Amino acid sequence: MTRPIHALAIVAAIVALPASAQEVLRAQTALPTQHTLSKSFTKHFVDVINAEDGAVQVNMLGGPEVNPQDRAVAALERGLLDILWIPAAFTTGTIPEAQAMMLQNIGIDELRANGSYDHFANIFAEKANAHFLAWAETSAGYYLYLATEPAMTEDGVVDLTGLSMRSTGAYRPIIEALNGSPVAIPSGDVPQGLDRGVINGFGWPTVGLESIGLQDSVSYRVEPQFYNLANIVLVNQDKWERLSDEARDQLSRVALAYEQLSIDEMNMMGEADIAAADAAGVQAVRMEGDAAASYLSTAFDAMWNSVRGNVGDDVTDELRGMIYKAD
Repeated sequence: MTRPIHALAIVAAIVALPASAQEVLRAQTALPTQHTLSKSFTKHFVDVINAEDGAVQVNMLGGPEVNPQDRAVAALERGLLDILWIPAAFTTGTIPEAQAMMLQNIGIDELRANGSYDHFANIFAEKANAHFLAWAETSAGYYLYLATEPAMTEDGVVDLTGLSMRSTGAYRPIIEALNGSPVAIPSGDVPQGLDRGVINGFGWPTVGLESIGLQDSVSYRVEPQFYNLANIVLVNQDKWERLSDEARDQLSRVALAYEQLSIDEMNMMGEADIAAADAAGVQAVRMEGDAAASYLSTAFDAMWNSVRGNVGDDVTDELRGMIYKAD
């Protein structure tokens, strides 16, 4: 007696299945996938996961064309995404405490060791239904760039009085504290804004200037750098809890390595950006000693005051005590 054909097909299909099927996770970056910072995530996390014969694979859906920056966290929260890479500053509409993350100055190792990482993990879980997987690119910071040489105060600190500066939430506090006038224009309009005199300068990360040719649009770089990048990887909490232990271990292991590798990546790319700017004739306006300390104190205090206005005194003091060490 022969078995029915459909029964044989079912048996054959079962035999053909791999021993442990891989889970495919849908991911996006909040910046364009070709952005320098997005590439760090792709290189050191996505590509590494996908090169392994592990429990998970990552399907990179794209950048903000998938979900706009201001909607990406909500998409992750609802489970429309499984993984989101995003600058922490972009999440402050949902998680106002995240604004403080760029103010850490103790490094990722200490952030994980002293409980700060876990503290933010609890906040992301509560407010965004998200598992906090990685805090990366922490060695990079920000510079101010100018088309004209800035004035200096009697104390040797840059004075932006009378200058219009392209700004985002990451730069507005320091620009205002230095008496500049913030101007909100898209990053792609910066060269044209400089040419037309709409802006006199802008804030920019210590990486990525060369990749879009902005070194040819400015003449001065204000040093030292201030703040620290805080790019984070979040996983939908419901999806995280449904993953196998093997899958969670794989993701966590690669995330830890990514945090460390991204530090070297940012340092290397920052040096390349400085070299390209120097070759283009960009001059450094370098504050040192007491002037540099005063400049950085102004920058950090201005942003901490902004955080305080959003989350109140108690939360601000708690975060500052965990992630920031004053000189």
